[in-house]
Amino acid sequence: MKRHRSSSLIYEIRIEGELGDMWVDWFEGLSIRKEFNSDQDHPVSVLYGHIPDQPALHGILNKIRDLNLTLISINIYETK
Repeated sequence: MKRHRSSSLIYEIRIEGELGDMWVDWFEGLSIRKEFNSDQDHPVSVLYGHIPDQPALHGILNKIRDLNLTLISINIYETK
């Protein structure tokens, strides 16, 4: 995705399970929103916010792996 200088990317990372707000600092300051996936009857945590670059994204994904959490999806939104 080619990005214009005046835009920013916001990431929404959905993982299985419920993370408390105490994890915000560990996940690079991303906000954490809790949802319930009624299709599969389990809680979902949504990490969302700005991630500055690919190395930072990989760091967050590594933390998800290290916690043995199940990654559901990653969505990227461009803001202006």
